[in-house]
Amino acid sequence: MKVINRIMEDYYAQVEFRDVNYSFVNSVRRALVSMVPCLAVHEVDFHMGSLGTYVDEESGDENEYESISAMFNEIIAHRIGMLPIPTDGETLEAFGDAVDDDSKQPDIMYSLHKQGPCTVYSGDLEPVNGDESLNIPETNVPLVKLAEGQAILVYAKAKIGTAKKHAKWQCAVAPRFYQAPTLSVSSGKGGKKVIDTVGKDKFTKKGKKHVITDPVVAHEALKTLEKLWNDDSAKEAMEVTTNKDHFIFEFETNGAMKAKLALEQALKSLDEHCNKFMAEITANA
Repeated sequence: MKVINRIMEDYYAQVEFRDVNYSFVNSVRRALVSMVPCLAVHEVDFHMGSLGTYVDEESGDENEYESISAMFNEIIAHRIGMLPIPTDGETLEAFGDAVDDDSKQPDIMYSLHKQGPCTVYSGDLEPVNGDESLNIPETNVPLVKLAEGQAILVYAKAKIGTAKKHAKWQCAVAPRFYQAPTLSVSSGKGGKKVIDTVGKDKFTKKGKKHVITDPVVAHEALKTLEKLWNDDSAKEAMEVTTNKDHFIFEFETNGAMKAKLALEQALKSLDEHCNKFMAEITANA
């Protein structure tokens, strides 16, 4: 097996797998979706009752802020729970066992206190201990709109878990893969249409044909060529081949975890599950 990191950005990765089968790559995809531990808000407490006073601009009367809004608290709690909470390698190293043991959960608390009229955003949720590394990465997610006289005071606790329990612990977004394609184009009128549509600079001349061997470039070229699907001469000029042991794999994260760490955790989880499986087989032999 050969693995090539084609792109490894903070929250996006594109990896090339060679000499592997479909089942292995799909196992990595499934592990990214459901087996990577990360932080997410699990408990949300709402303060009920008065939350201070304000002076009405028209009447001049002093009124109390009430802890109410146009949305049920359950809906606000759900929105907060779905926000990405930063999770790094040190946190997983120290509290990774907490996935199966709540007594080992970290003590990470957030607070949110806003008074209307205003729109409350995800960036208003702040870590109680002031640790900036725990700030919500996506700060512009609207949570609720408060009218005059309305207010909200929330305390939220983050826990480590996996998406097997709830989607809020799914840090990998849309992991996908495809077999590596090669595009060959023959000469002629149809071939010229294909080359002009994709761009001559993408092709390499091999004998009488123009070829794209880079699988990512070929994949993008095929998406561009969808506009020619009804052109018979263009279709006849194209030949697409795929390698069943060669895949391009890519995914993003929701901002809770760096892509490299997410992939490492997915592979680690796969390895642990395989070792447990082998141990069971050995014990029952």
